[in-house]
Amino acid sequence: MTPSSFTFKLSVPNDPKMAAIVGEMARHAADYANLDDASAAAFCERALAAAGMAFNGDSSKTTLLVFAAADGTLKLTIGSQSITQPLPTS
Repeated sequence: MTPSSFTFKLSVPNDPKMAAIVGEMARHAADYANLDDASAAAFCERALAAAGMAFNGDSSKTTLLVFAAADGTLKLTIGSQSITQPLPTS
């Protein structure tokens, strides 16, 4: 596992209140991937928006979050949506 090559998965209750967790995890992923502040903020903003669309309030179910860095891109897949952010170049 390195800042440019990692994957982690998390299942979150499908509850709109859990969007904050997505934002926090997105921030951790962005920090680990060494994104600059502006890129990290943009990634987190898009992650929160995706969470808002994915969580429909049926908290008896969960939504899978997959954070991955590969091929020069940080990617969050949440449900059927994906958001990406280019990784910094060396």
